[in-house]
Amino acid sequence: LAAITDTIEITNENARDIDIGMYEAEKFDLRLDKYISKVTLSTPTIGTRVDEHNNLQVAQVEVLGQNLGKSTAVIEYTIRVTNEGSVSGYVRNIVDYLPDEFTFSTELNSDWYLSDNGNIYNASLENTRIEPGETKDVKLIVSVNINEANLGIISNTAEIYETYNEQGLQDIDSEVANQATDEDDMSKADLVLGIVTGKIIGYTILALVVIALLGFGIFEIKKHVLNKKV
Repeated sequence: LAAITDTIEITNENARDIDIGMYEAEKFDLRLDKYISKVTLSTPTIGTRVDEHNNLQVAQVEVLGQNLGKSTAVIEYTIRVTNEGSVSGYVRNIVDYLPDEFTFSTELNSDWYLSDNGNIYNASLENTRIEPGETKDVKLIVSVNINEANLGIISNTAEIYETYNEQGLQDIDSEVANQATDEDDMSKADLVLGIVTGKIIGYTILALVVIALLGFGIFEIKKHVLNKKV
């Protein structure tokens, strides 16, 4: 059935006491972004080095060729959920499609659990109301052995797996858990593993040579000055 009003005729004046029932539809819209926030590199040559990053979606890690198979990197991801709509809602589950190269530990990730399908899930926000304009973060920590087989780009993708709102609305521009890369409820961050290039090694050697020459030059100058005084 459709509602029909009487004919309303307005002639050269305003009719302010009429409600025709028009309103702006409420929108439910959750966005997910994934970033690399920290990389901890351990090698026989340098020991342990921690690199902090801010909202980085591509991070590069390089090791000496002699350290392949003897080095590890621990990567901390920030997975950020933002409410871009006008309706508050909940994220019941987030899924991370964990690459085979990565090792997942429940000891480092108490809010995550590993499924039989190889994916990992996080339900820590299921009881957290996310208001319009509000953002919530969850962390994920994984590790990788840096060997010849793992060199190159390792992409790690996360997606909103299940949502809920009290109005029962569907997200206006995304469908949960469908792995559609063109939707804003899915995001990836890339780790690039490589070998330290000869150019970098050359710069390092050159710097060491320059330092050595400067040291030798200072020593010679001091020696001649002392000889003259004597």
